[in-house]
Amino acid sequence: MADFTNRRKNVRIVGPFDGSRPGLVDMPLQIYDLSVGGCFVNSVHQAPHRGQVFSIQIELPTGETLVAKGEMAFVRPGFGYGVKFCELSDENRVRLESAIEMLQHSGAARA
Repeated sequence: MADFTNRRKNVRIVGPFDGSRPGLVDMPLQIYDLSVGGCFVNSVHQAPHRGQVFSIQIELPTGETLVAKGEMAFVRPGFGYGVKFCELSDENRVRLESAIEMLQHSGAARA
């Protein structure tokens, strides 16, 4: 029988948060389940290919913008795709950790 225990290591914030995939034309995104490790992108647009690395920007509730490189980890057809952060500067990590801590105190985060 499969083990369906929660394998997530990081505290997550449910969201939603506004975000975008910068490019020739910035693609607006709705971000959910945001953590230091990654997020879920609710999107009807074509998902990146599995393993593809791309830039992502996320508007944090602190008013700051998180900028990271993410790798597409999985697709949920009709819902969106999971992103694993693979490049997150120390400055952006601190921004994200501060936002998570702030929301954790408000009860918006989950383990």
